[in-house]
Amino acid sequence: MKKLLQCIFYWLFLGLGVASAQELNCRVQINTDQIGGTDKAVYESFRNNLTEFLNTRQWTSAQFSKVEKIDCGFMFIFQKSVDNVHTVEMQVQSRRPVFNATYVSPMLNLRQAIEFEYQEGQTLEFNPDNISDNLTASIVFWVYMILGMDFDSFAPKGGEVFFQQAQHIVTQAQGSLGDNWKAHTDDNNCWAWMDALTNETQQAYRLLSYQYHRLGLDMMYDKMEEARANITKSLEALKTIKSNDARSPLLSNFSDAKLDELIQIYSKAPKAEKDKIYDLLLDIYPGQSNRIEAIKEN
Repeated sequence: MKKLLQCIFYWLFLGLGVASAQELNCRVQINTDQIGGTDKAVYESFRNNLTEFLNTRQWTSAQFSKVEKIDCGFMFIFQKSVDNVHTVEMQVQSRRPVFNATYVSPMLNLRQAIEFEYQEGQTLEFNPDNISDNLTASIVFWVYMILGMDFDSFAPKGGEVFFQQAQHIVTQAQGSLGDNWKAHTDDNNCWAWMDALTNETQQAYRLLSYQYHRLGLDMMYDKMEEARANITKSLEALKTIKSNDARSPLLSNFSDAKLDELIQIYSKAPKAEKDKIYDLLLDIYPGQSNRIEAIKEN
């Protein structure tokens, strides 16, 4: 439970120059099937440079041991490359370990279309006060989202500082880096995510994350029934989120990341408990009825 203490001590040591290990264990994958016979050296260069950028940069002043690094991944499906300008579909995923278990819980699972410039051998650099590169702006934005969501799951709103940093990137990028940063243009763009995690009307999700993970999953080994009850209680927040903004990316992310997990969690629950969670989830995600039905079938 060292991560829980990190959430507390991070605030105490922020800005004091405390030495830290790199925080991420991040895998970068590429798919160039749609590019055809183009020379692939530039894509391997991209993968290698981005892997180094993600895994060797220090993103926080918190102390991370090797086993505590946050497991995450970026997948880039290259769709078009012309004159060093690349159009890709990017998938971002992150996972969180569960106390007293080998299981890791999905936290972030999304796809996003982006366009950026990159040439073979290019050095990846990022200056938060001079953002002019859509690639590093997008990558660093999602790194802060990964960190914020991870820290939120260990302490109530423990990831606040990271969401503030993500918000700063959006503010800097809005005027020059395209629609992915503009307000009200896409329910799943960076602006929409930043707004969801900093807007007061969506804060219930952040408290849900703490209750679901720290008071739920982390307790399953010792107190299964109490832990499951805490998870059930936490999911009530989804109603509030949907009533405030039915198009919130937090809702779609929760569905993509957590529905399969919930099927397993409630597989040993009494029928009344299964029925309750089935009704709640079906009300939130009517389009996912086939997946949700599995809760009753297990």
